[in-house]
Amino acid sequence: MVSEFAPELQFYFNPNCPYAQRSWIALLELNVNFKPIEIELGSDNKTDWFLALNPNGKVPVIQQGETIVYESLIVNEYLSEVFGGHLMPSEAGKRAWGRILMGRCDSHLVKLSYSYLSHKREEDSAKDEQLKQDLEAELRFLDQAIQKGGGTYFLGEELSLVDIAYVPFFQRISVTLPAFKHFDLKEKNLPYLNQWLEAIALRESCIKTSMNPEKIKEIYSHFLKIDYFKKVGIATQ
Repeated sequence: MVSEFAPELQFYFNPNCPYAQRSWIALLELNVNFKPIEIELGSDNKTDWFLALNPNGKVPVIQQGETIVYESLIVNEYLSEVFGGHLMPSEAGKRAWGRILMGRCDSHLVKLSYSYLSHKREEDSAKDEQLKQDLEAELRFLDQAIQKGGGTYFLGEELSLVDIAYVPFFQRISVTLPAFKHFDLKEKNLPYLNQWLEAIALRESCIKTSMNPEKIKEIYSHFLKIDYFKKVGIATQ
């Protein structure tokens, strides 16, 4: 636990960044007092002072005294350990399963959904269909993972870092997939995942940190036009 005399925690973020949103949600769920410092991506994150905090030039970053932590999943584990620990289960096996799921978010869901979003069907309809099927398979895996957890959330009846890892991306693909690919999660046979989405939509931390759907469509429309996700390696070529 952190001392009441500890230095103020500074949270460097951008409100449009899903990775920063992960840590924003964790801070709110843990009731941490923090100073938000908004970073303009493309300018602030390339400055020497910011690169001294995170050589990768990305958000989120947290700083408390001499302690600096970056990379959203690592930031969130640090926050959970220092400010209460209730966002991960006490049982080692469940924690291990939770970490597997968190890693899978970036390696599977993000890559598969952004690859499907980025692909132009008119260029190769067969590949588009394969990307769609790959994404659907991952969504079924996640649906079954929630069922396995035995509750509303991935690891049971309590929100965990696993849920927080997935929230920003599901908030975005729930808007972008219907808008750009005519793919609606609500129409799929994913009962546990859709129940999870309903629970997340009512959670104060997720509401407070969420982006306006029209803003999401505006930003992603631009990203798709310039093949941004392929250029940064999130989507397959």
